[in-house]
Amino acid sequence: MEHVVEVCEKPARATGRWTGRIFSWSFGLACLSLMLGGVNIVIWANHWYVAEQVFYPEVDEAAKQGPYWDIAQLLRSGNEALLEGFTWLGVAALCGTVALVLGRRRRR
Repeated sequence: MEHVVEVCEKPARATGRWTGRIFSWSFGLACLSLMLGGVNIVIWANHWYVAEQVFYPEVDEAAKQGPYWDIAQLLRSGNEALLEGFTWLGVAALCGTVALVLGRRRRR
């Protein structure tokens, strides 16, 4: 009977090793994704702030004809950075959830 118990425990140890590796990778990816998402949202906020503080096309009609109008439009359309930032934060949440589940499973 002891032999049967040993045979059943061996796959669990191998599974535990893979669980540990997946936990480590998912935790690392969650941290990296969180940083990338935060950086992209800061980039978007910086573009938006500069565009709002420097350009006032609603008040000054001459600003729409000036050489910086294209730059203002580019800065205001920082939605790509915002979207990319939220995407990375979503990836971080997913990887963090995987790491949390596997971490709890490893402690059993």
